Amino acid sequence: MSESQPDNAGTPAPSRSDVEHKAVDLHDSGSDGAPGQPENLPVSDTEQQDEVSPDSLRMDPRVGEELYGTQFSATYSDVNVRGVNALGNHNTIHVINYKDQPSAKPVIRDLVGVPELVKVYAEASADRELGERLGERSTACLTGRPNTGRFSTACVALARRHSADRVHEVLLPADVGPEVFHRAAGNLMEGHGYVLRLPGDGHDQVMRLLADVFRRRSASLLLIKDEDSRTGDRHSAEAQHRGPDPLAVFRAHLHHHLCHQRRMTAEASHQHVDRYLDNSDLVQALQSTYGPREVVPIARALGDHHPAHHDVITEILRLSQPRRRAYAAKILRSDTGGGAHRQRRADQHERAFRIAYAVFARQPLHYVFEAAGLLLEEIDGQAKRFDWGRLALQHPVSELLGPLDRDWQEGREINRLHGGSSRSAWLHDGAMRGVIVDEAWHEFDSTRPALLKWLDALVADKEEPVRRAAAEIAGLLAHHDFERVCADLIDTWASSAKARTRQAAAWAMVAADMGGQVAYPVRKHIREWASGHRNYQRDTAARVYASGLQQPDLSWSLADLRRIAEDQMQQHTYMVAEGVYQLYAPHRAHRIISELTQWSDSRQLQRHAGEALLNLAVRPADDSPGSPPDLMTRLAMGEVDSLDLARLWRVSLLTSDSSKRAWDVFGQWLSHADGEETLRKSVTALLNDLAALPALRLRLQFHLERLAAFEDGLPTWLESAMKEW
Repeated sequence: MSESQPDNAGTPAPSRSDVEHKAVDLHDSGSDGAPGQPENLPVSDTEQQDEVSPDSLRMDPRVGEELYGTQFSATYSDVNVRGVNALGNHNTIHVINYKDQPSAKPVIRDLVGVPELVKVYAEASADRELGERLGERSTACLTGRPNTGRFSTACVALARRHSADRVHEVLLPADVGPEVFHRAAGNLMEGHGYVLRLPGDGHDQVMRLLADVFRRRSASLLLIKDEDSRTGDRHSAEAQHRGPDPLAVFRAHLHHHLCHQRRMTAEASHQHVDRYLDNSDLVQALQSTYGPREVVPIARALGDHHPAHHDVITEILRLSQPRRRAYAAKILRSDTGGGAHRQRRADQHERAFRIAYAVFARQPLHYVFEAAGLLLEEIDGQAKRFDWGRLALQHPVSELLGPLDRDWQEGREINRLHGGSSRSAWLHDGAMRGVIVDEAWHEFDSTRPALLKWLDALVADKEEPVRRAAAEIAGLLAHHDFERVCADLIDTWASSAKARTRQAAAWAMVAADMGGQVAYPVRKHIREWASGHRNYQRDTAARVYASGLQQPDLSWSLADLRRIAEDQMQQHTYMVAEGVYQLYAPHRAHRIISELTQWSDSRQLQRHAGEALLNLAVRPADDSPGSPPDLMTRLAMGEVDSLDLARLWRVSLLTSDSSKRAWDVFGQWLSHADGEETLRKSVTALLNDLAALPALRLRLQFHLERLAAFEDGLPTWLESAMKEW
């Protein structure tokens, strides 16, 4: 075990007073060439050294539901799959192996839901042409707009060509191109189909470059490309995608649901579907949808509530995206009443107040008043209008809210019954939050510069709820114009010397990722921040992970965090450790502990490894009172290597910054082991591994005798373990 021991393995035993007041550093202080120094004045000591409470920065999943409605179904796990294209979480992932590979490796995942997708698939105009292309070539391209079901079309085309259980998706890190298959052709399986969502241009070159690679494997590669209206002639291997008929999508999904969930015959199911489509309101709503993602939830809701009568259908449609958009337009339509007595600015005041009300949903109403005033100032500034000042005693809340007054009154009653503040912004349908902002962005596009400046002003506020709300809306708007929102807001926030502003940039990125359509540019941005030369941007990248974002594969996230942790500025922060904490899941325990063990060998990374271990060491296995840490249960089950865990505990216990907390947490582990026999054997083995280091053996003896949990004397199993040392 000498190779895995810290540098001070031979340190003489300390006196009792030494042990009580200080711990021995694992390494001497000094730099080993960490990248870059801060390009601006360093942040304050308070901002650098404050510990991060677990999950305190994580974005609430409700935010995704509020911003994106039925389009939101993101799950932060090994596989991020969303919406109608969600073909199953925890799909098997295969790492693409090749020589000289970067730390973030490309992966291939099995799309296990393709057989079910084939059963509910509605024909698209590109099906025949795409089938012909795949029959003629080993590489082809499907061109279309996002949210039109193009991924489903690609999967079905490959399933028809190769079989539904032979379809896979290729996922590439931001710094790895498709040419990787020239060096990793052995990862391709004979007679299988692969789909790759490739951003940007260069699809023609990729098809030519990889044609022979896939042909030799009798395999197919199907690229998905964003449609570009400026493009002239299409490549001969391209097929142009158009979204399927929404009524056909509705028929296919509802028919399948009634047959398989309600056990109906095909004939009876078709009759019920036809009856539903006699409802003109339903047909109008379906024809107003923006792609299959909005159709499928309506079909599923009707299937779940079958037989659905008129009132049920009305309620289902009210919660659909088309009806939400119509209601948002009504909300932002100013009251034209009042005649000549109506003040000229009343329309803008109402719209600004309603936009602010949506942005600050679930927040105290005084935020809405202050934010609305700021928005009006930005609008006046853009119009170069005389400053009207803040309006006072002119319009009551009910008048300013208009159609939202019903939500406001309902919220007051609900909050009163639950003992909360009666003056909080409340939306009966939480998903209206994002739709109202969308409507303001698209229908009043001349105010876009004012909206962006308004969000920038809100992020400068000292109160965290204000900054969070502004960051979330910036993430939503990045879905509509990623480059502009990043250039005007997020990139500037990410480079700020203020930690709270950098945190707003991180929240904005997580909010943008929740919508699913800008996943690649979000991850590319994070990779650029993490590997660039600007310390503040690297810190922002760490905050993105601490806020809950995860890459499609764990290795990608860990590679970014390792790169960030090497920054000298990070030696006084806890963001990397919190980022690792957010990545943890029981099935990932071994991979994360193994990675942290490698970090413990590096002087620049040791502190982060130790802090990450202590965060994970107190994470409970479940929500039951007195639940042992999950990491303890993984150790007892043999899912975590005991020697790796011992190396990490040595770092935590012997490093001066973490020593006090580490001994407290380790004492909690021993208490759990004393109360639960199933944990005792593995903890005893861990103790023996730790005691193998002379410098740590004496400290163990000193601290174990002084644990508050064993003040009446050490238990027999622990005394027996100590005698073997």
